[in-house]
Amino acid sequence: MNHPPDLLLPAPRLAEKREGILTLRHGAAVTVASPEMLPVAELLVDRLLTETGVRLSAPHTGAAAPGGIHLLVDPSDGALTAIAPARGVTPSGCSLDAERFSLLVAPEGVRLVGSAAAGLHHATTVLRALAEQAPRSEGALALPAVRILDGPALAWRGLSFDVVRHAFSRAEVLQVIDLLERYRMNVLHLHLTDEQGWRLEIPARPALTPPGSSCFTEEDFATIVAHATARHITVVPEIDMPGHSGAAIAAYPELSPTGTAQPVIADPMEAIARMASEDFTPQFLDPRKDEVWDFVDEVIGAVAARTPGPYLHIGGDEAFGMPQDLHDAFVVRAREIVRAHGKEPIGWQETARADAEPGELVQLWIGEDPLPDADENPFFRMLPPRLIEMLATTFAAAASDPRRMIGQNARVIMSRSDVAYLDAPYAEPSTDPEVEARRYRLGLPTYPAVTIEHAATAPIPGFDTDDQLDLVGFEAAIWCETVQSFDDLTFLLLPRLPLLAQRAWDAGPARTWEDLRPRLAAQEPLWRRDGLTFFAAPSAGGR
Repeated sequence: MNHPPDLLLPAPRLAEKREGILTLRHGAAVTVASPEMLPVAELLVDRLLTETGVRLSAPHTGAAAPGGIHLLVDPSDGALTAIAPARGVTPSGCSLDAERFSLLVAPEGVRLVGSAAAGLHHATTVLRALAEQAPRSEGALALPAVRILDGPALAWRGLSFDVVRHAFSRAEVLQVIDLLERYRMNVLHLHLTDEQGWRLEIPARPALTPPGSSCFTEEDFATIVAHATARHITVVPEIDMPGHSGAAIAAYPELSPTGTAQPVIADPMEAIARMASEDFTPQFLDPRKDEVWDFVDEVIGAVAARTPGPYLHIGGDEAFGMPQDLHDAFVVRAREIVRAHGKEPIGWQETARADAEPGELVQLWIGEDPLPDADENPFFRMLPPRLIEMLATTFAAAASDPRRMIGQNARVIMSRSDVAYLDAPYAEPSTDPEVEARRYRLGLPTYPAVTIEHAATAPIPGFDTDDQLDLVGFEAAIWCETVQSFDDLTFLLLPRLPLLAQRAWDAGPARTWEDLRPRLAAQEPLWRRDGLTFFAAPSAGGR
């Protein structure tokens, strides 16, 4: 039988099994060394009640109590300072050592220590995970004694979440945040705008979200940010431009080169088919027009004002039909506007083709061999020839992007489609007809189907192999062209998201599938308890 620490995901750097058991009972004391730690403790008490049914006492400031839980922050703790700081860029602007933590379960009680509030919060999520695996009787948990020391090797670990192709509710986004918290990821990158819609209310530009449209109001967005912040997750909003701007141009046609707009087609697959029509013209925001810059400044200003984190994503990918000089000019000025509003810009890898100062943040997304072989991928043969030509042009230029990033001393967030995209189809068939039908329907069919083991162990540049890129972060990405519901979303996220969380936490060579498989299998009862639909992959012990 596996010991609970052996089932943790991400797996910790150090887990020492010790003698004895702590019986954590109803009413056990929860104390903090200083009042500023009370929010972390209060969230722990709330989540333990929900997840285990054990009702602990209300947290208060004071010394550790027998049989209780004590929380403190101590950046000078000798065990924590022995853990190497994370490398890369912290999404919240905190120090690179802020996420280190220790956890001690002993028969006398629990002691949680963080090098900062973020590390202390991670310690509480690990304690919750241990409690979920612990035996229960008569309203008490039997926690095996253990000492855990841990901290991430990479500072930026996130999920890029497309909320445009399918309109998710505020409550559903909060559930995604809870998943990120569980697997100790610290960035929610929200892709808020695209061809199919504009999902964030901008009061100065009401035509973007007319009555009846599905979008996040100012209150919705504030709730999302607050929920993430309480869990030490930074929200990075993305306003994708100058391409992927069909919804903006539909609202304000004067922003396009022709002053006209293509119709917005909500169904992404219908939108792809639309590119085959004779009257289709690629759309982009035209940087030669003053009204474009008025629009960009208003939108960026509104989004920056609502975003407490230091970063704002400007997109910059797949500006089909846009001359390179215009794209470069747009990127340079958009970065300036973001900085004028007090944020640091991030862009997809195509933004590296514009002039850049050293240290620009660029998100690498185009994988090796991105164009499928038409003989092996029947769906690809169905794409409009015009779209295939535009994709070929984009991907041909991508081959030199990494060299360009190295030459610019760019800081790189790794999201390559061949290792980080969670909308790749699942390769393993299921014996359950309902599951198999969903597996067949979900995932963008232009991507090769992948196994669960691939997500766990596929080589990632900068992790498994030496790479000259200045790799400062990792984001998994979920694009929702085929998603029709929240259940579809979680089916694609689970079980792959926690495996990529492990890769980002370690930021080194992959752990063995033999080590990860039981850890992954231990998550399935938790997903069932929470009502989350997932792919029960046979290779991962799913059932």
